[in-house]
Formats: sequence, structure tokens, C-alpha cells
Amino acid sequence: MNKLINIVLSGLLWRRYKFMIVSLIILIACIFIVGQIHDDYLAYAQTSGEAVSVGASFIVKWLIWIVGFALFIFANHLANRRKEKQAVNDTANKSLLGILGQKFTKAKTGGDKVSVKPKAKPKALETSDSKVDPFDALRSKDKLRSYADLLIDKHESHDKRENR
Repeated sequence: MNKLINIVLSGLLWRRYKFMIVSLIILIACIFIVGQIHDDYLAYAQTSGEAVSVGASFIVKWLIWIVGFALFIFANHLANRRKEKQAVNDTANKSLLGILGQKFTKAKTGGDKVSVKPKAKPKALETSDSKVDPFDALRSKDKLRSYADLLIDKHESHDKRENR
């Protein structure tokens, strides 16, 4: 049973952090290979007596390591931004928008339906340059009303018509 749990957890971790794991392995391999090449160069420089360019070799080694680390950070940042954009698009509550759209668009045909139309998408989700703010549409409203408030108003207006 423990092996099954380990396999499932490993699969979940791999699926979620695959890009980071692969890029980290590439970074570690790059650091290791550059370090080995530098050690070989130092051994060559010591046997051949060329001690002049040893300082430059350390600078080159550290520059390659810094560039590799910066590429690792940048690539993972881009991958995380792409995942966040996909998550926003995937988690948009399309079924709720569909239900609300059905309830509120029937108001045009008459009847007891409330004539409030939901907004399609907040502008913060549409622009790719701005930060995603799912509550921006709520901040711009004058008064926040829930579906229960709308039903109560509908019921009160229905009672007033019956009393006439």
C-alpha cells in the first residue's frame, strides 16, 4: 500500500512540477559540467605552466553559472505565468455564468424574471498586460446583490401584484 501511495504522490508531483524538475536537473547538469571542464582546465594550466589565464577561467565559470541560474529563474517564471493564465481561463465558472445567463436573459420576454444582466467577463481578465483581478467587477458595482436578494425582491413584487 505504501508503494502505491508513493507512486501516486510521485505522479502528482511530476504532473504539477514537471517543468521545474526538468529545468532544475538541466541547471544542476550544467553547473556540474562547467565545474568539471573548469577543473580539467585548471589541471591543464598547472601542468603546462600557463597560470596567466587562470583568473579569467574563474570569471568565465562564474558568469556561465550566473547565466544558467538566471535562465532557470526566467524560464520557470514564464512557465508559472502561462499556468496562471490557463488556470484563470479554466476556473472561470462557465456553468454558473450559463445558469445566470439563462435566468436573466428571460427577463426580456416578460414575466416575473428580474431584469439584471450579468457581465460577461471583467476587463481585468481580458487584458493580458494587466494583473488578473477577479474582484474588479465587484468593486465597480454600486450595490452588491446576491441571487437570494433577487429572489426575495421577485417574491415581494409578486405579492404586491396579488394584493391589488
